[in-house]
Amino acid sequence: MSFPKISREISKEIESIKVQFLIENLELILNRDKCVGCGTCARVCPKDAISRGPVGASRRFPTTEDIIPELYDPKLCVFCGTCVYCCPFGALTMKKDGEIFNLTDIPLVAQKVMPTLEFETKKLLNDRIAKQWAKATVKVIDEECAKGCGSCAEVCPSGSIEIAKRPEHGWEMSKNVEVVDEDACVACGACDNACPTGALVLDIIEVHTSGEFEERYWPPLLERLKTLRWSKKEEAVK
Repeated sequence: MSFPKISREISKEIESIKVQFLIENLELILNRDKCVGCGTCARVCPKDAISRGPVGASRRFPTTEDIIPELYDPKLCVFCGTCVYCCPFGALTMKKDGEIFNLTDIPLVAQKVMPTLEFETKKLLNDRIAKQWAKATVKVIDEECAKGCGSCAEVCPSGSIEIAKRPEHGWEMSKNVEVVDEDACVACGACDNACPTGALVLDIIEVHTSGEFEERYWPPLLERLKTLRWSKKEEAVK
């Protein structure tokens, strides 16, 4: 048997990869029931080992199922745990030899490569729990909205977005999308990820942290988190 040995499991509820070395094995697990498709894991991954999900090949107007990320390219993933630590919904876990890593025991956290994320716990729709450690605004570019799409409202886990009602008269003007509850928004980015036209943009203003961190790792990670937009990334590839 040659090492490392890579195996992958995909089901409706769970997606995982396991890499078995000669003396240890590591496993990364995505709980699809907890995931909202916010894309945080894909944005912070330093190796681009996590994809956006099958949204590009999905129906015209994505749902949550369409934007759940795909795990992973095992040849790129280094099991650093960055995605696990930053996931706002606890949808990712990492195991070593079958034992789950506590978040504080993830090596990059324990060795103070990443700072401590200071978060507020919020209960959302469908009994989901989110750890909000970022402050953000959602910018709506109304003229780029697909009009009647509804994906942003469909995927928002906090119910912060709704589609504006059509005006009664044809000459009346109204917005297509409204962010109706900024206080409820947990700055996850699911709306940004799902929008098929780029009309919604999550603008992360602040990330709440404390403690020491490694300058060569954490500031570049913040830049990826704040500036990577799917439309821009796709344009860069063309």
